[in-house]
Amino acid sequence: MNKPIRIVIADDHDLVRQGIRGFLETHADLAIVGEAGDAATAVSLCGAQNPDVALVDLVMPGGGIEATRAIRAASPMTAVVLLTSFEDVQQIVAAVQAGALSCLLKDVDADALADALRKAAQGEAVLHPRIAARLMDAMRRGVEPGSDVLRSLSQRERETLALVAEGLSNQMIAERLGIGEKTVKTHVSNVLGKLNVSDRTQAAVYAWRSGMKQRDQS
Repeated sequence: MNKPIRIVIADDHDLVRQGIRGFLETHADLAIVGEAGDAATAVSLCGAQNPDVALVDLVMPGGGIEATRAIRAASPMTAVVLLTSFEDVQQIVAAVQAGALSCLLKDVDADALADALRKAAQGEAVLHPRIAARLMDAMRRGVEPGSDVLRSLSQRERETLALVAEGLSNQMIAERLGIGEKTVKTHVSNVLGKLNVSDRTQAAVYAWRSGMKQRDQS
């Protein structure tokens, strides 16, 4: 039997932490190894426990973005999943740049949260659909011109990146493009390499900030 995924929960609201813990503890493959009510405690816990995933509130004492950056420095193997009540594009982009792998709204379905934590432990990013929508909307309203790096992408890689930026999974991209999921994984890997980013969330942010989809849709 595989070892359970080790998780640290960081949120300044006791009831929120208790609720999340109560639900996650019903899953045999998820184990809570610590709780924190502020950024400093979260960083200290992650440095000591080296959890697989840190579930971090974006707005808490010390700051979720600052906590994310410090957790990644203290425990590089820990994936950070941010929880937020706000769909603030600038904050979310800043969080991803600080090292967050996934961003979820606090109204996320409990089962979807558990699934996001499992994916994070495997290095797979998840964006809440409304967060992806807000980022896409911000892009459509005007962003800085893109980098010439995007020109190195093949047409299929550009199509794949555009769908990653919409928050689609590999399976959904495969269905949309009419290709195999294994082929999608290859395209995603090529895109990450050419953009020099480490995960699909950073690739999506690259696409949003560059305005790639805005140009593709014109």
